[in-house]
Amino acid sequence: MDSIQKTIAKLSGMFLISVALVFSFNTLASSHENNAELNLQETDKAQVSFQRDKNYACTQCHKDEHDVLLGQHAKALNEKTGRNIGCIDCHNDISASHRDGAPNVVKFRQGQVVAGKSKPAHDPTWVKTQNSQCIDCHQGEQLRRANWTHDVHALKLTCSSCHSIHPEKDPMQDIERKPRIKMCVDCHSDMTSYKQQEDK
Repeated sequence: MDSIQKTIAKLSGMFLISVALVFSFNTLASSHENNAELNLQETDKAQVSFQRDKNYACTQCHKDEHDVLLGQHAKALNEKTGRNIGCIDCHNDISASHRDGAPNVVKFRQGQVVAGKSKPAHDPTWVKTQNSQCIDCHQGEQLRRANWTHDVHALKLTCSSCHSIHPEKDPMQDIERKPRIKMCVDCHSDMTSYKQQEDK
């Protein structure tokens, strides 16, 4: 009987040692996996991106435009470069000396005016320069087919006369009927007075 107890004690001891070894190997393996994950995360954090923020220099002075850069144009890709659109893609020849009058920087002015106010005539050269920046990506022929107003106004108005240049959502898709009518009336106020006379 004594030998049976010794054998059971030995087997129990071996079983406990086996369980302890299996547990320690699992702990060691999981610890190693966690360390590997930590090392990967640390490596990811330490990796340096060599793509600089091309809008950084612009937003140092034009701080209010930083949030604008998160709009639709910033999310789009420039087909020529394959990169996100930045300030220079639309505003053109920007240099350190652009503060001195900025003659080479394409400026986009909102052309909408309040109905009944005098409307400044657009210089045809300015219209052509500004619209050429837009047409680089937004193909003119497609726009003319999509909406007759593009064909009628393309030579005398800038794209920014109707469209927001820094939109939060895509202005080309969702100019709803009422705002569209208001945009027309803002310039064609004579039609509003004509309609009012006709209604009398």
